Amino acid sequence: MSGQTVEDILSSPQNAELVVLRPADIRLRMNAQNQIELHLADGTVHTDVRVVPVFPISRPNRFVYLRTPENEDIGLIENPRRLDRESREILLRALDQAYFMPRITRIIRIDERMGIAHWEVETDRGWAAFDVVGRSESIWYVGRNRVLIRDADGNRYLIEDLTALDKRSRRLADLFM
Repeated sequence: MSGQTVEDILSSPQNAELVVLRPADIRLRMNAQNQIELHLADGTVHTDVRVVPVFPISRPNRFVYLRTPENEDIGLIENPRRLDRESREILLRALDQAYFMPRITRIIRIDERMGIAHWEVETDRGWAAFDVVGRSESIWYVGRNRVLIRDADGNRYLIEDLTALDKRSRRLADLFM
């Protein structure tokens, strides 16, 4: 997945009609109803645009679908970093809301009882506590030191880099992953 290119995505049969949007040809703006508007170079305006990350774990913010409120594809942005500043900021805020996933910065405690691990952690969004049921179904390595954890309620947490955690956090992670 991490080596995926626009050509790979477009060659997929379900994406045969997908339009690649050039960052130079689009502008994203917020309207009075706090909805995203997409302004295309040909004068077309799409209102209430939905932002959907294509590979939110392996290539966050790299490929992004823009969709109508009816969930129809408008197009794909290959590299949002090339958008003008205002458009990029709007897109990144929308992505953050679309794919809420706190990043674990420290593991405070993990207690396991009867196959359920109760985690207490610090994240980039503050303190959090959650339960993990079944390690093999709930904890995945998505890269060499990158770990995705899904709690019992389906919420996702990410450890960007296990080696960047403090020594105590790494020791707890080693015991419970």
